[in-house]
Amino acid sequence: MRIVFMGTPSFAADILEELYWHHEIVGVFTRPDAVRGRGNSLEPSPVKTCALSHQTKVFCPKTLRDELVLTALKELEPDVICVAAYGKILPPEVLSIAPFGCLNVHASLLPRWRGAAPIERAILAGDEQAGVCIMAMEEGLDTGDFCISRATDIADKSAERLTAELASLGAQALLYALNALEAGAVKWVAQDEADVTYADKI
Repeated sequence: MRIVFMGTPSFAADILEELYWHHEIVGVFTRPDAVRGRGNSLEPSPVKTCALSHQTKVFCPKTLRDELVLTALKELEPDVICVAAYGKILPPEVLSIAPFGCLNVHASLLPRWRGAAPIERAILAGDEQAGVCIMAMEEGLDTGDFCISRATDIADKSAERLTAELASLGAQALLYALNALEAGAVKWVAQDEADVTYADKI
């Protein structure tokens, strides 16, 4: 499938790297270069670094509502847009571009821990398990139906180790979802609003 990928941190870069082995990545959107860590120099996001290593066209727009950005995205003609920890809300104009819509790899067992920091919040809350869901994106904050979830025990894992493990689980779940989507065999599950919790930024 022709995929546009949107993501920013290492979690997303690990997923993107796996996608390159199975699908055609026609464009990558990520956050603009920023100061990351010590020093004052601007550094590219892990997703940008990954995309450039594969000679993929990279876009770093400040907003997705710009007409030029929307035109560029449409010209890539994606079958589906895959998103993982991008850090921006996708406007309706973006959600409707690809025939198969927008799939989000969200690092929680939805509807628990919608929002920005699901892995850290799961650890801080003392949850026994963390996980990933492949969700159909809509205008709400992580409110869409999901088709696949994968879980792992948190135990005494650090946030870094757990993030890497969830990225691997997320990549495999996304590949499975893409195959099911293309075959017309995907089954969506609505989130139970009674179980919703929010993962605010740390």
